[in-house]
Amino acid sequence: MRELDVRRLLYRTEIKRVLTESPKSRVVDELELLRGVVRVDVAVINDTLHGYEIKSGLDNLDRLPHQQDAYGKVFERMTLVAHERHVEKAVKMVPKYWGLITVGERDGKAFANQIWSARLNPELDTLAMAQLLWREEVLELMEYFDLGRGLKSKSRKVLWNVLAGSLTAEQLKAFVCFKLRTRKGWKKPKRVKLIIDHF
Repeated sequence: MRELDVRRLLYRTEIKRVLTESPKSRVVDELELLRGVVRVDVAVINDTLHGYEIKSGLDNLDRLPHQQDAYGKVFERMTLVAHERHVEKAVKMVPKYWGLITVGERDGKAFANQIWSARLNPELDTLAMAQLLWREEVLELMEYFDLGRGLKSKSRKVLWNVLAGSLTAEQLKAFVCFKLRTRKGWKKPKRVKLIIDHF
């Protein structure tokens, strides 16, 4: 199974279930994190951030330790969607709070089985969450908490650090989720556009 096949399967199963339970959720493919250093394959945004990392039958797990560190800073819930050939190794690698879905084919038909569901991540990073916000969104949040005096002309890097040092993870998470869920002007990645358009 290629990455695109697994992504389609994920949309037909898990993502469809989530959208049925929480219709106001927003699904974002290839969400950039940590100022574009890393991307998560699929992010589901409602009152929480839930990331899904795909490892197809053609992938390996070499990058997974680095990805775990990055995703753990931002996502309250995280799920690995792995081809069945990776499962034995993945079980030993992923953090205990990650969910695990195995995918594969039986008799020419694709399947997805949840091995266990994601639990709450105990450690979110306020700076990493602040970096998900565009400049105008950062300024809006700073104004709400009266943090913007004398800072409006500063760089995003400075503003992100002010937010991270002034607000709790819960305060930031609530605003980030709202903004990402309602944000306009986001471009869909070309390579996954067909999946979304035909979902």
